[in-house]
Amino acid sequence: MRRRQFLSTAAGGLLALPFAFGAARRPAITIALKSLRNQFFTMMIAGADQHRVSHAGEYQLTIEGVQEETDVKGQQAIVQRCLERRDDALIIAPADSSAMIPILLKAVAAGMLVINVDNKLDERALVKANVNIPFVGPSNFNGARVVGDYILRGLKPGSKVGIIEGLSQSINAKARSDGFRESIRGAGMTLAGMRWGYWVSDRGRQAALELLDATPDLAALLCGNDNMAIGAAEAVAARRRKVLIGGYDNITDVAPYLASGRIAATADQHPALQMQYALDLALQSLRNHVRQANIQTITQTPVDLVKGH
Repeated sequence: MRRRQFLSTAAGGLLALPFAFGAARRPAITIALKSLRNQFFTMMIAGADQHRVSHAGEYQLTIEGVQEETDVKGQQAIVQRCLERRDDALIIAPADSSAMIPILLKAVAAGMLVINVDNKLDERALVKANVNIPFVGPSNFNGARVVGDYILRGLKPGSKVGIIEGLSQSINAKARSDGFRESIRGAGMTLAGMRWGYWVSDRGRQAALELLDATPDLAALLCGNDNMAIGAAEAVAARRRKVLIGGYDNITDVAPYLASGRIAATADQHPALQMQYALDLALQSLRNHVRQANIQTITQTPVDLVKGH
């Protein structure tokens, strides 16, 4: 009998993909993502689909995601479905670095291979639970520091800089803010304030407006992702100010902002490649019967500076 797998689209629907299976059972892998409205994750989906095509017949793939970055319950429901299906592996970009851990520990205990991408899980909680959940991704700290160094290089020492962070409960958001802070410290600048933009452009715009209004001589805004940087660019235009803006992710929508100079730089952390690295790690571990505890803890992926004009 011909079976079909289903791939969640960026619009949140389900796309049926034909997949013929032979006598031998192919491993079942599920990818659980955060907001499917965020282009970063649609780029991850594209990378996963390319990997599936190039490894045709080697595994079954299901991709699911929530609509909101903070939808922990929605992601927990995805993992619960994986448990009910008895999937072989789960690759997850967690909505929350701590709140998702209990159900992921349940998945590991059930024998499911769990791999973490994008937003790193809380290391202290994993150590306390004595569980290894490997991380595949770049150094968010280094990526943000490179962006910050580039943005601030031409400013006078003592210039005032604001940070717009994604979510306070996300490890990757904190790591990027720490990288920005290191750039501010190294350049001899002053951190004027920080606001949260929740990864989306409208909240990023509001955060930028608050920082601009609170600091009339603000020289730069360092944003934890491109969606918030786009919102910040709109805020700067609305206030008719000249402020340098840095982003992170290099999503498709940021290209015209880079081309016009409204955003000075961003970081490309290659989301499609991240997902392909994670799928390779999952397949290799399953083939070689590598236990969760013995998988390499970190697989580093590249992150590159992308300059505007």
